[in-house]
Amino acid sequence: MSSRRPTRKGKGKTKVVDKWKEKSWFEVMAPDYIVEKSLGETPASEPEKLYGRVIEMAKLGVADDLYYDINLKIRFRITKIEGNICRTEFVGHEVAKEQIRSQIRRNRTKIEAIQNVTTKDKAKLRVSSIVVTPKRCGTSTQKIVRKVIFDIITKTSKNQNFVNFAQNIVNGSVSSEMKKAVNKIYPVVLVDIRKSKVLSLPDKKGATAAS
Repeated sequence: MSSRRPTRKGKGKTKVVDKWKEKSWFEVMAPDYIVEKSLGETPASEPEKLYGRVIEMAKLGVADDLYYDINLKIRFRITKIEGNICRTEFVGHEVAKEQIRSQIRRNRTKIEAIQNVTTKDKAKLRVSSIVVTPKRCGTSTQKIVRKVIFDIITKTSKNQNFVNFAQNIVNGSVSSEMKKAVNKIYPVVLVDIRKSKVLSLPDKKGATAAS
């Protein structure tokens, strides 16, 4: 006599739902003050779920007409949905860590400065700068260099609105101004704003743009 249990028949199979088929695709646009260009598409089951989503792109992918810098990543946050189009705001950038490390070698000095600044139209950003010298420099020189950087970024942000300041961070003009000033104090191999983060956009409510 067989010990095998009888097989139940007529039991239906579980239906597998393809969640991707339930999603729609939305085109993400960079803000026109950086460059009016598509950042690609992103999926969502509901448009409301797109708000706050951060899109990161290499600078070359965002703006072909700007100088070539594949090591610079720019971040945008979706803030508005118009049909199948997502509008974004600039919320920060970062230079690739590998690029920074390649300049830090033995007998060189790395000087860093992190500061919170406010633009003319009350946007708030955290800006991280870096200076690398070709040879070691003393503590007093480092303090002077750090103060020069602080003063330039504070003054620039205070005299510019958010759009202008964001543009000048991305296109490198603020870093160029810093380099000219620091070179008068001590020789350098690198002066750059290695990272920026938007803490709040210049809106009436002062809503937080980046957590």
